[in-house]
Amino acid sequence: MRSRYTAYTLSNIPYLVATTHPGQQETIKQQKVYQQSNGTLWQRLEVVDTEAGQAADQSGMVEFKAWFRESLSGPEQIHHERSSFIKKEGLWYFVYPKMALVKTENAGRNDPCPCGSGKKYKKCCAP
Repeated sequence: MRSRYTAYTLSNIPYLVATTHPGQQETIKQQKVYQQSNGTLWQRLEVVDTEAGQAADQSGMVEFKAWFRESLSGPEQIHHERSSFIKKEGLWYFVYPKMALVKTENAGRNDPCPCGSGKKYKKCCAP
């Protein structure tokens, strides 16, 4: 969670995409969700609560508050969220709650990518 917040403050779009669940990454790239917050001035982060998310867990939840401004003279605002994370192959990934997870486990490398991009799986969502 903290690394993703830092990536937002630095506008590190590749890191934000890479730490999103692989089954959602292509959708994120297509929607350019992260570019919408490019001018946001992040102020601070407070982790309010966590559930699971330890080394032996396969999923976890982080509740946080992030303060930001949309301009130097704009009022400080707060974003309050409970975020889900899933561990896959030893790495933690953020999961968008209202976005479908594209299943990639059964796709062959030369099959069409299940994300719907029209590319081969090996050229698209394959790890």
